Amino acid sequence: MFNFSKRTVLATGLLLAGASGAHAFTLANGTNRVVVNNLGEEYRWNSPVITYTYDESFLNYFGSNGVVAIEKAMGILNAIPPASTIATNYPPSSANENNLWNYPVRPDRFHPRAYNDRILDIKSYALAELFGFMGLGNPEDSAFQLEFGSVTLRNWDPISYGPSKYVNGTLLSWVVLGATNAQPFPIDVTKPIITLAGTIDNRVPRLDEGKYLVAPTRDDIGGYRYLYRKDNFNMEPLPPFTYQVMTNEPNLTNPAIFSIDLRWFCKESRTNTPASFRQFVATNQWWGSVVTNLNIPPLLILKTNVAWEMGWTTNVTPYLTNFPWTPIGQAATLVYVTNKSRTFQPSYDYIFGNVITNIHVPASESEVLYRSWEVVPKAPLWSVLGAVPTTTNYNTTVMNDNCPHGEIIILPSTNVAGYHFTDMQFEVVNTLTNLLTGTNNLANPGGALPGQGGGLGAGGGAITNFVGVMEDEVWQSTNHAYLAFPIVLQTNTMLLGGIDKIRYFRMQGDSLVTTNYSANRFLKDYRFPSLEEQTFTYIIPNSSQAATNAALPSYQYEMDYVTEGVRKTGTFIKFFTQPDILFSAMNAPSTVTSTNVPPAAIDNNEINGLQTLGLNGPGVIQASGNMVIGFNKIGIHWDLDPTFFRNEENQEPGWIWGHYDGSMSEPMVFPNSQTIRDLEKQIYSSE
Repeated sequence: MFNFSKRTVLATGLLLAGASGAHAFTLANGTNRVVVNNLGEEYRWNSPVITYTYDESFLNYFGSNGVVAIEKAMGILNAIPPASTIATNYPPSSANENNLWNYPVRPDRFHPRAYNDRILDIKSYALAELFGFMGLGNPEDSAFQLEFGSVTLRNWDPISYGPSKYVNGTLLSWVVLGATNAQPFPIDVTKPIITLAGTIDNRVPRLDEGKYLVAPTRDDIGGYRYLYRKDNFNMEPLPPFTYQVMTNEPNLTNPAIFSIDLRWFCKESRTNTPASFRQFVATNQWWGSVVTNLNIPPLLILKTNVAWEMGWTTNVTPYLTNFPWTPIGQAATLVYVTNKSRTFQPSYDYIFGNVITNIHVPASESEVLYRSWEVVPKAPLWSVLGAVPTTTNYNTTVMNDNCPHGEIIILPSTNVAGYHFTDMQFEVVNTLTNLLTGTNNLANPGGALPGQGGGLGAGGGAITNFVGVMEDEVWQSTNHAYLAFPIVLQTNTMLLGGIDKIRYFRMQGDSLVTTNYSANRFLKDYRFPSLEEQTFTYIIPNSSQAATNAALPSYQYEMDYVTEGVRKTGTFIKFFTQPDILFSAMNAPSTVTSTNVPPAAIDNNEINGLQTLGLNGPGVIQASGNMVIGFNKIGIHWDLDPTFFRNEENQEPGWIWGHYDGSMSEPMVFPNSQTIRDLEKQIYSSE
């Protein structure tokens, strides 16, 4: 069934002292599931997460009930426990123990009504197809092999790894047919050999009408345990878009990591275009006079959301005038002319790929001091005739503007994924001032001329037009310099143990066509990781993804590996650019029920030892990017038999897709517009 050069296929069988049955597994060779490999030549998944989705053709034909049926197959696979937790003691301590001997010796059941109505169970087909990709295989056909003119036993005990002639407790023998291979057969014909791993190779008759699958067998679990146990170490490259998370030593020449002000960053982001905002971040003197040449990495903007609102543009022009009723010698009066115009105003909401934050004061509690000055003429009674004294009106207000106070760190857009902060080098509290309204030739600053009321500021020059207004806002920014260990993502070929468990995750709908951001990744919420902990971004090193859509769904996991003779546990992260498996519907002849485009297989024989001649592994199974499982949607049809007159009365009706199990629920029938009662009416009604 598989179409790759080297692949592990396992069935199972085990010979346990004192046990009433036995089980063992086989290791198959590449595309030929009948030819098997020797011990140590297995192929397996080395990614703990496999994603899947349903395409339009599947959803249109099978609908939501079709999804429900496939999800049941996924549930059976996800219910398989981690390999390291499966006990092998016989007898089990209880029927609920996670024990090899608590699994059934047959994977299938029979549904009489579905058999009479010619219904195939789509859940069972999906389960068999997927389990065929697990790396487990077909001992029914491959326990014995014809090699070098001899019949060899290639069935292995998963505990002692010794040879075994049993599969699910059934004793096997062999016969050579046509000098092509050794065909196994059961000594006791009342004990047929059936494994879930071998079902897809024997879909006829095992998945015929009325047959359905319920679980992997004892031998399937025995082979799974051998393949994916943590102490099964092979040299393997990491899967695509998968990286080991490493913590490196700080930069020897410049180990400090500087934070910058969060509130200013937030406020300016709302009103600046992407280009101008990047310029603002790169050139602003964030630490005032303390540090004026911070090297701020380029800001990585992943997405720009622009909201347009109708607003007013207000222009206030102050000027001096002498009204007709103004007494002689009195200073001119300050008058404002206000012009308003309606216009659309943009508000920007950015999503960043290399920003981590630490909020000291949340947006709901942050406060800012607003100051305003108004310099106006005011002539006291004793002022000199012709003099124009002024006075300054000064007001302060404490307000909230929904921008949190705190600090951010901008990561280098290289392979640095975050920092592990270990020590704070120093802390600086800066008082920041942001000008809101500019001056208009404010009254001679400093009061240098006789009779001038003290204007704003200090200094002095000739007065030409000594009126004006100014507004600003003041807040304090507490910034830090940290001693930080860079966290990097790197891909290696490593001596890796088994992944212990495979998890199937659905990746569906909007998550494939949008940018996959959770709500807490948006700038307005600021729910980023804390600087006190290890923090990560979604930048993929050495990839175009880092510049286009760096924020991808990801899964972080741990796995054992060996380096310099020491067994360690490492942290790994896998990014998802597309689903690994696609469920689809197709048009095909009635002789084809389901088909697949298999994953890829990589033979790692050359990196696992000096002797490579004649060896067929070990290797890994990896999603190839176009792994498809397709179901024939031929629907209601009749199989033509030329020995009879070809009309509806004389021809045999063909199969139809549905879903059923051991419950009392009526079987589903596909497409969704049809029920089993509609089907039975067509079959049994004389109308």
